[in-house]
Amino acid sequence: MESRFHGGGGTSEPDDALELRYRTLQRLEDVLRLLVDRHGARMTLGEMLAITAGMARLCRKSEVSIAEIAEATGLPKQNLSRWARKRVGDSISLRVNERDQRMHDVTLRDARRGQENIEKLARVLGTDTAD
Repeated sequence: MESRFHGGGGTSEPDDALELRYRTLQRLEDVLRLLVDRHGARMTLGEMLAITAGMARLCRKSEVSIAEIAEATGLPKQNLSRWARKRVGDSISLRVNERDQRMHDVTLRDARRGQENIEKLARVLGTDTAD
């Protein structure tokens, strides 16, 4: 069986491996571009991960704790609290947890805010149901 190699960039990887690499990196580039367009170039990937994890959980329930986001992302609670305080009023609100006064819960102010960005992301990821 003959193996085909592509010499792009000085590599000797099979064409299938290069094509997979290219498609994967193109998809990632598209996702990152959407995130930068939405959140700006100054926001860190950690902040974007925290926002995404929090927003995903808020699709299923009305509030999520900073501790839950920390557990889901592996990011320090201190960073998450600081980032959340920066965004209060923008699209979220923070309130003291009724069961544990040391914890804060994040709630959405407007569940439809940013929906157009979600729809663009769904198309890039192939998760849209419009087709």
